[in-house]
Amino acid sequence: MVSPRVWLVFGLLALLAVSPLQAAESAACEAAELTHAQLNQQRKQLQENQAALLAMIKGEIPTSDQLDTVLGRPLNQRPLLPLPPPQPLAITDSKCPDLQNDIDNLTRQINSLEQSIHTLRHSFFSLSFAQRQAFRNLAIHHEQLQAMADNPDATIASASQRLQQHTEQLWAVLGQLQNNPDIALQTLDALWLNLPALPLPSSGVRSDEWRTLLKARLDIQSNGRTLRSEQWKTRPLLTQIDNLGGLRQAPQLLQHESQRITQHLRNILVLVRYDLNGPLRDGGYMPVLQNILALILGAAGFWLLIQLAQRTRHWALALHDRVVQLSGERRWLLNASRLISGLAPILPWVLIWLALDHLGSLLDTPSSKILLWLLPLAQLYVIYGLLCLIGEWLILRVAQSANAYLGGEQTRQVTQHARNLARWIIIPWAPVIIVWESLGPSLMYYLFLGVLMVTIYTGLGRLLALRHKDYQVCLQAPMPSQVDPLIARLLSPRLFWLVAPLLLPIALVSFLVGFVDRVLADFDWYMRLKARWFRFRANVATDEDDGGNSEEPVAQSYERWFAPALPDDVNKPPFIDTGLVAAIEKSIQRWHEDKTDENALVVSGEKGCGKSVSLGKLDKVLEKSCESLNTLHLKVPAKTCTPEAIHQLIGDALGTDLINDGPAALVKDDEHRQPTLVVLDEAQNFFLAQLGGLEGWRTVLNLVNARVDNVFWLLLINNQSWAYLCNVFGREYQFRNVVRVKRWGQTDIRSLILSRHHLSGFQLRYDEVLLSSRGPEAGNLRNAEQRYFSLLWDASRGNPMVALRLFLTSVKVKGRQVTVGLPNAPSASILDGMGDNSLFVYAAIATHENLTSHEISAVTHLPENVVRYALKGGFDAGFLHKSDDGRYRLVSLWYQQVISYLTRKNLLNE
Repeated sequence: MVSPRVWLVFGLLALLAVSPLQAAESAACEAAELTHAQLNQQRKQLQENQAALLAMIKGEIPTSDQLDTVLGRPLNQRPLLPLPPPQPLAITDSKCPDLQNDIDNLTRQINSLEQSIHTLRHSFFSLSFAQRQAFRNLAIHHEQLQAMADNPDATIASASQRLQQHTEQLWAVLGQLQNNPDIALQTLDALWLNLPALPLPSSGVRSDEWRTLLKARLDIQSNGRTLRSEQWKTRPLLTQIDNLGGLRQAPQLLQHESQRITQHLRNILVLVRYDLNGPLRDGGYMPVLQNILALILGAAGFWLLIQLAQRTRHWALALHDRVVQLSGERRWLLNASRLISGLAPILPWVLIWLALDHLGSLLDTPSSKILLWLLPLAQLYVIYGLLCLIGEWLILRVAQSANAYLGGEQTRQVTQHARNLARWIIIPWAPVIIVWESLGPSLMYYLFLGVLMVTIYTGLGRLLALRHKDYQVCLQAPMPSQVDPLIARLLSPRLFWLVAPLLLPIALVSFLVGFVDRVLADFDWYMRLKARWFRFRANVATDEDDGGNSEEPVAQSYERWFAPALPDDVNKPPFIDTGLVAAIEKSIQRWHEDKTDENALVVSGEKGCGKSVSLGKLDKVLEKSCESLNTLHLKVPAKTCTPEAIHQLIGDALGTDLINDGPAALVKDDEHRQPTLVVLDEAQNFFLAQLGGLEGWRTVLNLVNARVDNVFWLLLINNQSWAYLCNVFGREYQFRNVVRVKRWGQTDIRSLILSRHHLSGFQLRYDEVLLSSRGPEAGNLRNAEQRYFSLLWDASRGNPMVALRLFLTSVKVKGRQVTVGLPNAPSASILDGMGDNSLFVYAAIATHENLTSHEISAVTHLPENVVRYALKGGFDAGFLHKSDDGRYRLVSLWYQQVISYLTRKNLLNE
C-alpha cells in the first residue's frame, strides 16, 4: 500500500508541472483577445468605408473632407498615382483555441473588405481628371448649399434646396458611368436641357447669399457640362444624335441648345449686373467704377504685354546671333541657333497666349468681371496674329521651294493677303468659342466647327492661289515625274481652290524633309549617306549609257595643276587652312616662350593628308611668332634604320658629333646652341618591323629624351606606322604630345579642288547627271557643285591627295572646257582573289609606307618568289606603284580602299 506522503509528493510534482502550461495558455489567450479586438475594430472601420463608398455610388453626396478620407487620397489628385493593391493579412496561430476560429474569420472578412474597397475606389479613380474634378466640385457646392438651406429667407432656402436636388441628380450619374454609360449620357442630356430656375428673393433685396446662389448655379452647370462633354468625346456625333431620337430630332435639339445658350448668357448677365450694381464694399468704390478702372488698367496692361512680347522676338534673334558666334565647330550649337531663329517670330504670340491663359482664374472677381468677359476677345486677337504668321510662312515657303524670289512689293502683298484671310477666318471662330464655353461638345458646336473648317479650307485655297505656279512646282518636286501631268490638271484654275488644300500635306512633308536635311547637313555621317544614295540612283539611271564609253586620258596641261607639287610658275600657291598649322605652332610657341619643358611633338596622319605641305606655311608663321627660332628640315631617307645613319643625319644638321658621343654630345653643345626646331619628315623610315630593325627608332627616342633646352623635335609620321610603334613601345612611353591629323571636311576638299582649278584657267561645267534633279534644283549649278563635292569627299574619305586623283578620274577635258562627272573610286573587291600571303605583303607596305622587295621579304618572312608574285599582282591590278629607287608604295587613288580592306581583315594596327 502506497503511503499518503508519497501521494502528496506526486501531487505536488504534478501541480508544479501543470501550472507553467496554464500560465502560458492564459497569456496567449490574453494576447489573442487583444488581437481579436483590434481586428474587430479594423473590420468595423472597413465596413463603414465600404458602406460610405456604396452610398456615394448610389447617389449620396459626402462632404469634401469625407470624400478624400474615404478614398484615401484627393479625388482630383494630379498626376494620379496608381492605387496600391491591398496586401492580404496572413492567418496566424494565436495559441488560444477558444478565439482562433473568430480570429480566422475576422482575417478573411478584412481581406475581403480590403479587396472590395479597392475595387470601389478604382471605380472613382478610373474616371478622367475632368470628371473627377467635376464630382469633387459638386460635393463642395452641395456642402455650401446645405449650409444655406436653413436661411431665414424662404426664397433663398427654397432656391438652395432646388440646387441641392439638381446637384444630387448630377451626382447620381456616378453609379451609371461604369455600368450603363448610355443611361448616364441620357441623364446628363436631360439635366443639361432642364436647368433649375431660381425665383427672385421675396424681400426684393439682392443679398450676398443670393449672389452665392447665382454663382453656385453657374458652377454646377459648368460641372454638368464637363461631365456631359467627357461622354460626348467618346462617341461619334451621329451616335449621339441617334441616342437623342435620330436626325428628325436635330432641329429640336438645336432649338434646345439655342435656349440653353440664351439661358446661360442670361444667367451670367444677371450675375454681372448684380456685381456692378452692388453696394459699397469695405469703404471702396462702387463695383461699376472698379470695373471701369479695371478696364482701363487691363487695356494698358494688354498693350504693355504686347510690347513686352514683341521685345522677346528681338531678344531671341540677339540670342541667335550670340549662339552663332559661340558655336565655332560645335555643330549642336549651330542646330540650336536654327531652332531659336525659327521660334523667334512665333514666340511673342505664344507668350501672350500663356499669359492670358493664367489670367482667367485671377479675373473671376466682382471688381474685374468685365475683363473676364473681354478675355476671349484678347485670345481671338492672338489667334488672328498666329493665322497671319502661318499664312505668311506658308506662302514664303512655297515660293522658296519653287526657287522664286519675292521682292519687297510682293512680300507686302503676301502679308496683306494673309491678314485679309485671317480676318475672314476669325469671324466663324468667335461663335465656336462662345458655343464651346456655353455648351461644350454639342450639335451646334459641331455645326459651327464645320463652318469654321470650311472657311479655313476655302481660305487656304485662296491663299495658295496667290502663288499658283510656285505651288505646282513645289508639289512636283518631291513626286515622281510621271505624276507631273496629273498634278498640273488637278491644279488647273477651275479646280485649284478645291484640290490645292488637299495636296498641302505633300508640301508640308517636303518642307519638313528639307528642314531635316539642312539640320543634318552638318553631320558627316549624314552627308556620306546622302552622297552614297545619290551615287546609287545615278548609277542605276546611267547604267544603260555606260556600255560603250571608255575613259579618256585627262589633258596633261590640265592634270599638272592637280599634281602634289604645283608648277614652278605659280607665284602664290593656294593653302587650305585646316587648323593643323595652328596646332603645331601652339606647342612650339609654348616651348619657345618657356611655358613648358615639352620639346617634342609627333604629327601622325594618313599618307597625303597634308602633313608635309603644312611645313611651308609653318615656317612663315614661326617667322612672326618665334623670330629667334632656327628651323632645320630633314627629310628622312628611305629606311634609315641604323643608329650610325641616324646620328650622321641629325648630327650633320645640328653640327654635333653624335656618332662617337651620341645624346651626350647633344647635351654638351646645347648651352651654346640657338633655339632650334628640328623637323624630321617621313619619320616612318626610322624603323623596319623585323628583328633588329627597331634600333633606329630607339636611337631617335634616346635623342628626343636627352635633356636639352634649345632643341624642339617635330616628327611627321604615317598613321599606320605610328600605330604599329605604339603597339610595340607603348603609346604613353614615347611622346606625350601627339597631334593626329583629322580628315578634311567637305568644305576643305571643295576649296582645294576649286583653287587648283582656278589656277588652271580652264572653264568648269557639270555633267547632266549632276544637274538633273526634280523641282527647283533642276539645272542649279550650285546644287550640282554641292552634290559633286559631297560624292568626292565621301569617296576620298577626307584625304586631299586621294581627292585630287579622284577628281582627275571624273573630268573630261575638251579644249579649254572641263566637264565634271561622277567620281568613281576603284573597288577593293579585286583583293578578294588575292591569297593570304599577298595580303601580308600589302599590309607590310601600308605599315611602312614604302618598302623594297628584299625588305618586304625580311619583314614578312616570306620567300622572294612569293613576294614577287604578290607585288606583280598588285602592280597589274593598279594599286601598287614602283618608284625609280625600287620602292613599292600604294597608289593614291587606291589608298583608302586598300587600307579599309586590310583593316577589315585585321592586318593593320589602326
